[in-house]
Amino acid sequence: MKKTSYDKLTAKYQKSLLKSLEEFVAIDSSYDPVTVNETNPFGAGVSDALNYVTNLAKKDGFEVTNYDNKVVEIIYGRGNKNLTIMAHADVVPAGDGWDEPPFKMVEKKGVLYGRGVSDDKGPLLATYYALKALRDEGLLGGYEIRFLVGGNEESGSLCMHHYFDVLKKKQPTLGFSPDSDFPLIYAEKGIINFSVKAKVEIPGLISIKGGTASNAVIDRCELKHDIDLNFLKYIMEHYHRTEAAIVTKDDVTTVTFIGKAAHGSTPEKGVNAGMMALKSIAEFSKNETLERLVKMYEPLDGKGYGCFASNKEMGTNSSNVGLISYKDGVLELTVNFRYINSCDYKELVAAIKEANKGFEVNFEGTSPLLFFPQDSVLIKTLLKAYQDETGDLRSKPLAIGGGTYAKCADNVVAFGMQFPGFDSLMHSPGEMTKKDDLFKAMSIYARAIYELGEILKK
Repeated sequence: MKKTSYDKLTAKYQKSLLKSLEEFVAIDSSYDPVTVNETNPFGAGVSDALNYVTNLAKKDGFEVTNYDNKVVEIIYGRGNKNLTIMAHADVVPAGDGWDEPPFKMVEKKGVLYGRGVSDDKGPLLATYYALKALRDEGLLGGYEIRFLVGGNEESGSLCMHHYFDVLKKKQPTLGFSPDSDFPLIYAEKGIINFSVKAKVEIPGLISIKGGTASNAVIDRCELKHDIDLNFLKYIMEHYHRTEAAIVTKDDVTTVTFIGKAAHGSTPEKGVNAGMMALKSIAEFSKNETLERLVKMYEPLDGKGYGCFASNKEMGTNSSNVGLISYKDGVLELTVNFRYINSCDYKELVAAIKEANKGFEVNFEGTSPLLFFPQDSVLIKTLLKAYQDETGDLRSKPLAIGGGTYAKCADNVVAFGMQFPGFDSLMHSPGEMTKKDDLFKAMSIYARAIYELGEILKK
């Protein structure tokens, strides 16, 4: 990529960015229900991460407020109009399958590895140091800049609900969230999270347990079964040892199904070990309830429960079983379903209920669909900032299945920092980002902040 004036502006902040990212990644800021209390609403690790950001911004001379260990507000400037940047300090659980410790940033051949380097600690700090560079050079003024750092993006965005709906903070005039792909995101699918419980007694089956979050494809699932030679024969005949590891001990057979992790918005990129486990016991036991559930939830497009839709603008609906458990005769699936702009929310909910008749269905959270016209000022300004910094005129604005903070506020879209053609493996083992991409993102964000500020000053 070509060198620009913004590359020169931000170059002296590269070492600070890397040092801060190393310290930030070292904090396990995944949601931890064990340590949740009044002081730590999302768990102690998330609070530690929010306090890290608070202390960093205070040290650098910004006006900072930590609201109840839910969201940190960094302010610079004053004005009736505001530019709002929204990033998050929480991460998804590490999961298994890492070559290096997930909470230790490691660099190999110019690539940085660690949980959060791409989602969203790396982008957060790239934007933060872009803001600091502009402030230090006196290139800001005439409007308010708010940098909001939340602690619950991966588990429902209750942090931004607290900020905008409970604290009644003003909405953005213009804004972006560095938490997706470049060049930018103009549309995001709507999201419906729901769970399905079925009472079903399966002879010999003791338990099933898989998944860490509803918005991630299950990469490992453990099934425990009474010792049964026929069941062992079935597993060995239908699954390769790399797909199902068998251990027999104390009259119990434990089968660990091994899939492939992926983000819940792109389940087709993964292999769902939870559905492998469910399908195996359904086929072996020939239980009609389990066979019905497999038929409904194995398809990745919602077709199994009457919620399929597709169009050119936003692609196809997606369905991901992110959590699965069976214990004491109760099977529970937690589903992360995402839908495009041709769907009606009420009709989808009705279809889900109808398809799951006889089961207990609980809707556990929704996120509305987001759609911005590509000729809007916000889209055009951010796209131009990306193009001017990279020289990439071919990549087009994207519609995605992922849900970002852009849905939590007015006049905000997701903007980077995953570059076209690179898979950062966010939400998967081995999450990574190129060091040069991190530095270039800092330049892009600096230009974008400056250009949006100039619009606000008019």
